[in-house]
Amino acid sequence: MGETRIELLGGARILEERHKSRPLERKTAAFLAYLALEGETARGTLAGLLWPESREATARNNLSQLLRRLGELLGESGVEGRKTVRLRDDLRVDVRELVRGQPSWLESPGSELLAGLNYDDCEALEDWLRATRPRVTGLQRKALEEQLRLEEREGRMTLALEAAQRMLVLEPTSEETFRHLMRLHHRMGNRDAALRVWRQCEEVLARELGIRPSAETSRLAGELERQPTVQPSAGPERKVPPLTVVHPPVLAGREREWAKLEAAHAARRPTFVLGPAGVGKSRLIGDFARSRGRSLLLTSRPGDINVPFSTHARGLRTLLRHNPGLVLEPWVRRELSRLVPELGPEPLPLPVTPEETARLFSAVLHMARQALRELDVLVFDDAQYSDSGSSELSFYLLAQLEEDMLARRFPWILLSERTDETLWKGERIHMQVEAGLAELIQLEPLALPEVRTLLRGMNEPRLEEMAEDIVRYTGGNPLFIVETARHLIESNSLGGRFPEGMPPPGRARYIIQNRLESLSPEALRLAQLLAVARADVGLELAAEVLEVSVARLVEAWRELEEGALVRGAWFSHNLVGEAVLTGLPASVHTLLATRLGRAGSAPGP
Repeated sequence: MGETRIELLGGARILEERHKSRPLERKTAAFLAYLALEGETARGTLAGLLWPESREATARNNLSQLLRRLGELLGESGVEGRKTVRLRDDLRVDVRELVRGQPSWLESPGSELLAGLNYDDCEALEDWLRATRPRVTGLQRKALEEQLRLEEREGRMTLALEAAQRMLVLEPTSEETFRHLMRLHHRMGNRDAALRVWRQCEEVLARELGIRPSAETSRLAGELERQPTVQPSAGPERKVPPLTVVHPPVLAGREREWAKLEAAHAARRPTFVLGPAGVGKSRLIGDFARSRGRSLLLTSRPGDINVPFSTHARGLRTLLRHNPGLVLEPWVRRELSRLVPELGPEPLPLPVTPEETARLFSAVLHMARQALRELDVLVFDDAQYSDSGSSELSFYLLAQLEEDMLARRFPWILLSERTDETLWKGERIHMQVEAGLAELIQLEPLALPEVRTLLRGMNEPRLEEMAEDIVRYTGGNPLFIVETARHLIESNSLGGRFPEGMPPPGRARYIIQNRLESLSPEALRLAQLLAVARADVGLELAAEVLEVSVARLVEAWRELEEGALVRGAWFSHNLVGEAVLTGLPASVHTLLATRLGRAGSAPGP
């Protein structure tokens, strides 16, 4: 059989190839959970745990029948062993993936181990489960916190928020998680949502524990209310940047784009906002959507592109969470079970034929009209990660909902996509724009006056004094500006000259590094040569140093231009050069510097 996945977090079910799902019988679920967490176990021990009131021979016979049924379900990919039994290494079990530190456990929508299952007729098993659940919850919390910090560091704020929300489901009274949520909402520009989380924290702690939030949580709420400078930490070496730096209150230099969004919204035309990573797409569309009324944010994730319909499967679950009382027609539920298996007792597989695809698309359209009609704006962020099936479905929905949007029976649709990654059906987007069915807004880096406005809004005068250096270093990319300002404050580097050779700070490093890793070998070598030379070396000299033809370097240079890494004769901003040097082995640096010297162009200091 195809790949099978066992989900034991948040209930118990087996998820087969093409997303067909079926529930697991409770003792079978306990058997799998025990082996996943405790490893290889004697048959007698398992029989005693599962059938404590039965005679030994009867219990062993029951275990044999359970193993036979599992064999029918899992084939040879499930359980192995005779006197002792164990799960095969290639069987996917979410809780085992969690213990092993594999991020794939996050595919499970649930939380508590064997949630909703009762074993009060198996005392020893119940005791084991009672002791094990807190351990599993702790592992989930640790993994989610690591996931949160990773997503936040790389600028995927929506995914960081999802991780924090899952943490709160695990531990509903955790003040630390409430603080995570407050900070994340604020960084995403939604101060009202951050303060709603604060009020929720107050209510939950009073109701569940009879206490008030701690001084730390109360202090953060006050900062969010007033937007003051956060007090520096006690240590003299490192300062904490104020919230006005972490999330600048001023949306600088986007007046023209805002006006275009207003025109597109008035005309009810779907709008695509394109630009490189960090240029401010998410901030712009988020702020604009909130200014128009009730909005809902959907997003795709980096791993979606390789999993059919994963983007829309997650989107449908989001719609269901926001519409708990939604009543779907039986045929719609049945078709949607292809993407959301929990909607049907016998979920359908993913579509294969054009007829199956058409029925699924029609069902999604039907649900979208029901679930979203009360909204004003539907936002879809990071569309570049969307898988091809979800992309086709999205274009289908855009076409079918055109009249609904014009008649205000469906929310206006606003999408963002990176231009420095694989385009989400880029040709289709431009066809829609050329046909007058959609608007396209291209975000560019900020110019010096706009950067001054952004820095002025951070309420740190010494940053504005360094505006020209910051523009040169960051190329006017808003995210890079924020990360640079943050680094300058944390490292006590304000008030003097701009640091020379400063390595890329924070999320800027990861964004640029991802771009560099996607380059062809020749384009990367050319970038390394530019970084070592610290000047324009010209293609002829570069060809001599790198020992390749000029024609091949022309292609490499074009690749660097398309990736927004160079502009004119050098890097688009100094951060790129510093990122290249940071990842350059010393031996390669020495070799390139030596060859440059021999060719008559000595490298800079």
